[in-house]
Amino acid sequence: MNQYHRKNRACYAGALICILISTLFAVGLQFFKGAVLDYAVAGQQRETYRSAAFLILFILCEVLFYFFYRRFGAGYAVGCTKGLKHDIFAGILRKNYVDYKTRQQGEYISIYNNEADMIRSRRFEMLPLLWEILFKIILVSAALFLLDWRIALITITLLTTPLYIPKLIEKTLQRVQGEYLSALEQNLAKVNDWLSGFEIIKNFSVERKILTLFDEENDTSMEKLLKDKQLGAVSQLITALISYLSYFIVLACAAWLVLNGAFSAGDFFVAIGMIDQLSYPLISLAEIIRQLVAIQPACRAMEKFVEPAGEQRKSVLSGVDYDISFQNVTFGYDAQHPVLKDFSFRIQKGGRCLLQGPSGCGKTTAVNLLLRYYNVSNGSITVDDTPIEQYDSVYDCMTVVRQEAVLFHDTLRSNLTMYRDIPDKRLLDMLNKLGLEKFSSKASLDAVISENGANLSGGEKKRICLARALLRDTEVLILDEPLANLDDKTAGKIEDLLLSITGKTMIVVSHQFTESKVGAFDQVLRFAGGS
Repeated sequence: MNQYHRKNRACYAGALICILISTLFAVGLQFFKGAVLDYAVAGQQRETYRSAAFLILFILCEVLFYFFYRRFGAGYAVGCTKGLKHDIFAGILRKNYVDYKTRQQGEYISIYNNEADMIRSRRFEMLPLLWEILFKIILVSAALFLLDWRIALITITLLTTPLYIPKLIEKTLQRVQGEYLSALEQNLAKVNDWLSGFEIIKNFSVERKILTLFDEENDTSMEKLLKDKQLGAVSQLITALISYLSYFIVLACAAWLVLNGAFSAGDFFVAIGMIDQLSYPLISLAEIIRQLVAIQPACRAMEKFVEPAGEQRKSVLSGVDYDISFQNVTFGYDAQHPVLKDFSFRIQKGGRCLLQGPSGCGKTTAVNLLLRYYNVSNGSITVDDTPIEQYDSVYDCMTVVRQEAVLFHDTLRSNLTMYRDIPDKRLLDMLNKLGLEKFSSKASLDAVISENGANLSGGEKKRICLARALLRDTEVLILDEPLANLDDKTAGKIEDLLLSITGKTMIVVSHQFTESKVGAFDQVLRFAGGS
């Protein structure tokens, strides 16, 4: 977490300076309270008014600098959280596709939202507050020594006793905190999973069953949260009881000094004010320490999550000069059941290849191996006779269009350009070329597409995704089941559009391409299970 602290140290320093000045005024005004009382009792009107004026001035200064402390403190906490959330999202985007899929999407949402906000509230917001409390304890303690060393020693000895409580239960605090965060991640992952399948839930009329499963998950996470809160409540109860007992002992000692003539009424008034100012900070300090102790494991886990990998990218495949070749490739997601076995094929630059076969026969797996999602078990994949393992990424020269049409909740323009600078004329020409004339206007480019293209037909979504891929204009175009879930008329249009593409190396995965058009491909590979 230190990197976020360094980036926001100006706000942090501003907060500390302001709270130090505010605390100095808060301590100083206690003496003016006592002076006003003593001068009033003695009948010294002029000195009473003078002390009262200083009292008002000190109150105003304390409030003003405390306001600035809150402003700077908020800036520090928000700045740190902003940087942390940036690094969380960057950490997610750095993952390769296979590593990304090892977690559910809800888990990433939990890390980005809940865990980041918990670190904000229990670390970034606590650090300035810790210094506020420490400054008050130090300055009030010093003022008590100026007033009377006996009261100071008794007060500090008794009121610091609760500070040891969080340390005594440190391991329990961290364990309970970790259990809650883990349960919360699982709960959000499940909720995200269920919402992704909303249509299926409605179609199968299983809302009641899903709600029952949700209640089980929700109960588990809330039980962990309740345990965390209850432990905090127990810790705070013990702290408060000890603190108030200490307060009454100190109060009795101060009263004894008044009865023995060692204290004036004003001194007693100042002492009580000082003890009030010291008792609450000491109670708060115990809670702050508890929070900082409990959040440490979450901070360490977050640092590991956002830390960039030490290894640099080896190289990036920027283009294909003459061919892509699979040579006796064998691969399986487990060693006992290979999906591909001694699979070989070669496609020349600019060639068109169709991969056909039933579902599960290895067509998409072959594409995923080419995209570097997995390494082959045996054999080799080469680009221009260079093993593909030497490249860390092939995305710079390959564009893939999957069976599922993925569109973002954004404008049509942004979905087509993927936030690159492409002239509107080129976008409109591409839409017209793909039979999307109804969208080929500047007004339509600014229209917002619903999440996953809910306000579009299946064919429109497919063609928009194809337009996006063609606008990227890479050398290799991979289309994975581009005809799936389309009616015959729309599928026929998509087939014609694909066959009209020239100047690209094109690999099409499809088990339903019209037989009369298959001859337009340079080669057709027909898969069977374990090809």
